[in-house]
Amino acid sequence: MFGHVSLLTDDPTRYLMCPGAGKRKDRCRPEDVLELGLDDEFEVGRPLEIYMHAAMHRARPQTRSLVHVHSPNLTALSAMAEPPTELLMVHAAFWPERIPLWDRPELITSHPVADEMVDLMGDSAIALLRWHGAVIVGSTIQEAVFRTVLAEYHAGLLLTSLAHGRPLAPVTVDREALYTAMLPPATHLLNWRFESSFVELDPLDQA
Repeated sequence: MFGHVSLLTDDPTRYLMCPGAGKRKDRCRPEDVLELGLDDEFEVGRPLEIYMHAAMHRARPQTRSLVHVHSPNLTALSAMAEPPTELLMVHAAFWPERIPLWDRPELITSHPVADEMVDLMGDSAIALLRWHGAVIVGSTIQEAVFRTVLAEYHAGLLLTSLAHGRPLAPVTVDREALYTAMLPPATHLLNWRFESSFVELDPLDQA
């Protein structure tokens, strides 16, 4: 229900975005998608936090897609004073060695504040929002969604590892090189097709 997904169009001043709160993302259809400009402001019918998407697409046009989620494990990490950064699975090699944390427990509802959040995030694939959730980005919508699914799973592994209290193996690999080797674009597409197979379709869509 909560959160939103955006995708930069071929026109770098325009982006597509799904509806925000109150709309099931798995039932989003072409007629529901919003087309917005980077300087657009909130108005009724648009997600309140359009600003984080516009700021990211303006600052990092190579980052074509942004996903904002309130998933439980990522939200739990966002409540920690210092979120853990251990790498526990090869498929989450995009997890940064120091994860950016937006420490203001508030919605991002203006262009200037969104610019600050994007500056904090830098080149990271993911940032946590204090007591709120996370922002995950990708060069394609498939990559951003795949990272989002894996980030929530990896966050759950981190919470479990903290609970058992046993020492973890040190990470000595180059995370960027590992990500390139383990998660090529073909893998993003594979996951996209797998996740899409669970989407509920209306009878008219199935016909």
